Amino acid sequence: MLTDRMNERVVQAKAEGSTYLAIAGCILLILLGVFLMFTISAYGLVISVIGGYLIAHFKEGFNLEYEYTLTNGDIDIAKIFAKNRRKDVRSISADSITYINYVDSDRVKNDLDVKRGQAAIRYFSGKADDGQDVAIYSSEGNKESIDIINLDERCINHLKEVLKSKCDIKKVK
Repeated sequence: MLTDRMNERVVQAKAEGSTYLAIAGCILLILLGVFLMFTISAYGLVISVIGGYLIAHFKEGFNLEYEYTLTNGDIDIAKIFAKNRRKDVRSISADSITYINYVDSDRVKNDLDVKRGQAAIRYFSGKADDGQDVAIYSSEGNKESIDIINLDERCINHLKEVLKSKCDIKKVK
């Protein structure tokens, strides 16, 4: 009987820059609505209410988590907003993975500088006390990607066992 190896990990992440930009835009919309309400027309009230509604919607972006699901070397990454809205953002097949190592290794540091613009570099890392940022290199056709995720010891051991030849992690830090 075959059994699947599976690990899951959830890490807290910082809000994205687009969230801050959206909130700033909403505040400007509210200010515009207030200005219009007192100067020109009652439509300003509607604009202010819309701005308030959008702030309530975008503030979910401040409570952001990433969930990694590792199944037999395949990696699925999802964003979770305010613990109630989930969006699948990336799926990496084990067959497409070409290299795995810590982000602070010399090769990865060099590649992050050199390959900027040549490869898609995506950061799905968050803050976790028990984890380490790991770079996952993958290639699909002629598209090369480097994904940065934060894994704990269990997830790293999972990748080391399943993707032995592709994983250059010697010791778990």
